[in-house]
Amino acid sequence: MSTLTRKYCLEIPAGSLDNNTADIDRLNHALTGETGMRQIEWPLDLIIEAAGVIREASGRVTVTGGVIRGALKIVAIEPGDTSGVNFGVAIDIGTTVIAVELIDLITGERLGTHGEVNGQAAYGDDLLTRLHFAGEGGTGTLTAAMRRTINTLIERACSSAAIRPDQVTAVAAAGNTSMTHFFLGLNPAVMRFEPYIPSINHVPCIAAKEVGLPVAPNATVYLFPSVGGYFGGDLISGAVASGIADNEGVSLLLDIGTNVEAILGNKEWLLAIAGSAGPALEGGVAECARRAEPGAIERVTIDPATFEPSFSAIEGRPPSGFCGSGLIDLVAQLFLSGLLDSTGRFVLDKKTGRWREINGRMSYVLVDGVEGQSPTYINEKDIQNLLRTKAAMIAATTILLNSVGLDFNDIERVYTAGSFGIHISVDSATAIGLYPKLPKERFVILGNGSLCGARMVLLDAGNIDKADHIAETITYLELNVHPEFMDIFRSASYI
Repeated sequence: MSTLTRKYCLEIPAGSLDNNTADIDRLNHALTGETGMRQIEWPLDLIIEAAGVIREASGRVTVTGGVIRGALKIVAIEPGDTSGVNFGVAIDIGTTVIAVELIDLITGERLGTHGEVNGQAAYGDDLLTRLHFAGEGGTGTLTAAMRRTINTLIERACSSAAIRPDQVTAVAAAGNTSMTHFFLGLNPAVMRFEPYIPSINHVPCIAAKEVGLPVAPNATVYLFPSVGGYFGGDLISGAVASGIADNEGVSLLLDIGTNVEAILGNKEWLLAIAGSAGPALEGGVAECARRAEPGAIERVTIDPATFEPSFSAIEGRPPSGFCGSGLIDLVAQLFLSGLLDSTGRFVLDKKTGRWREINGRMSYVLVDGVEGQSPTYINEKDIQNLLRTKAAMIAATTILLNSVGLDFNDIERVYTAGSFGIHISVDSATAIGLYPKLPKERFVILGNGSLCGARMVLLDAGNIDKADHIAETITYLELNVHPEFMDIFRSASYI
């Protein structure tokens, strides 16, 4: 197992009349002896720097490099022995929230995870709005906004761990296809239209300075490959994290967010499907929805006798609004208590003081507004939005299963990924049909699969080959244009 970048402390013999081999050639000879690698690639600025460093340090230097697809790519050269200090950064480039995790590449220790709303949100909460803006010349603006968020998080992570950003020599990042394009400065606007073709799927490793990251200038930046317009590197990263491609039995990987994404298969075959779901779980669709942040209601129960709710908010803060897990809990509890029918309509015959008309719509009030604060409530429009996302997920998984002649009972493991997969109650998700109705023990909460897969690449570069293999061999279906989609979608738009 080899980390994405490694440090090699070397003793380089001084040049002489008897040994007139060039500085870089002597250095490469020592590196080959240490690593066994003969193909060694240096960026020009480090070639220029190397001779001075060798002489300054009297031949004792530390070279940082990473073996990527058969070549040792040099990242840095430093005087003396700095081989005990090396760091990497894993990045989940989310449409809504970007997460960064700092990793000690020597010990494998996770030194801190930091997250922040993607700066692109100032130009549109949803992806389609941003793609439209990009199509009107806004690509540079959106790229700059994203990179500012990433750079702020990297600097924050390094400051919290008391290290210098230039001590970070490796970056592994995963995002959906559009976010990957924006990160590179590419315009993804064309992916709004059939046949949804991206500019690039397999991105070669690049240097951090090429994308403006505040780490070592030549730090290796690895981006997970995409497969299609709606099937990005974040799902490939989740597949690596889950181990779905190593399993004997059939498994299902679910990731619900801006897109509905799913992978079905095992070590012999993999089938994937993806398509737009709308941000029903990302805040902004339900009138009282918000991101998973302090004060957002994340757990809800309703007494079936009194119809009174109980709830908990993140970090125990005063409650205001609900995040994705709270929304799913609330809808499940409304249904299980008889306050909601299978079509997503309120059963107003059930008498409770929680029924209120707000903004012209009948609503169930979860939290009364106090001291000038607005109440937290849910209405039928909010519920229909959630049921549409649920129907898209059911359509996706049903199409996958139908394509290989299987049914839900053939699934041995269900991996739930994404920021929602971390917090969603399996009981609530199965109650409303968002997750398949399978025994609870078959579900594995993967958490942020995108970030987890990026971390795994940092700690074992061999996972790059796994990611490449998955991307190259997986069969991909486009959900929104599949002939079965609308029929299944309509029939699944109920609880």
